Amino acid sequence: MRALARVAAFGYHEVTDDPSTSGFQRPGALPYTLPVARFDAHLAAFAAGPLAPQRVTDVDLEQPGAHLFLTFDDGGRSALHTAERLAARGWRGHFFIVTSLLGERGFLDAAGVRALHAAGHVIGSHSHTHPAIFRELPFERMVEEWRVSRDRLAEITGAACDTASVPGGDLSRAVLRAADEGRVRWLFTSEPWTAPRREGACWVLGRAVAKAGMPARTAGDLAGFRGWGRLLVIRRLKNAARAAAPALYRRLVRRRVQPYGVTGPA
Repeated sequence: MRALARVAAFGYHEVTDDPSTSGFQRPGALPYTLPVARFDAHLAAFAAGPLAPQRVTDVDLEQPGAHLFLTFDDGGRSALHTAERLAARGWRGHFFIVTSLLGERGFLDAAGVRALHAAGHVIGSHSHTHPAIFRELPFERMVEEWRVSRDRLAEITGAACDTASVPGGDLSRAVLRAADEGRVRWLFTSEPWTAPRREGACWVLGRAVAKAGMPARTAGDLAGFRGWGRLLVIRRLKNAARAAAPALYRRLVRRRVQPYGVTGPA
């Protein structure tokens, strides 16, 4: 089942001028770390468009309409400053937390998560441990990743945690079924879809994943539903390459997720 609504959702990670202070400290994270000025330019482009960012929990996706969602993965400490930039415009975002990293260096602690929730932002799961290739986990482990993380966030905020984003963006039908089994009701992926679809009781939404070099003009175009076809072609080519050479893809992922200064077998 597909929705009648159209969604332009963006997936961000860290927003900081000093990547060493927030989030994952590994090579794979740096391309997704936006300088503050670049992020501010994105916000200005959104403000110039016809849609203001909303919370997915406030929207009926079964009704016709166009919606803009801003999401932020991992739960790095820069989330607090990012949230302030959104709040200055009267906007709210979605912050997806890796719960096993709460309180670790560079990541939010429970008090930070509560502050985001109190400010009106949506708090969701980015899994409990952020496995390198989520779709390769056993099905029961995927469900457990969602359950443990959702329960921990609900305990921290005192509110149900019904939203999530897929760590690493690796998608499969089993990932979708596990999210539904884990009682996730809104799941954001890294697939550039503008038409949400259903897996059981779970809405599955695509996103444009923002890299450090994404121009503000591109962000503004995507927010106006222009350019998504090109993103989809690129994503399908990448997915095809991963499927054609799974062993090579696993080696590349292992290198990207190693912390800086750590060496080991590829």
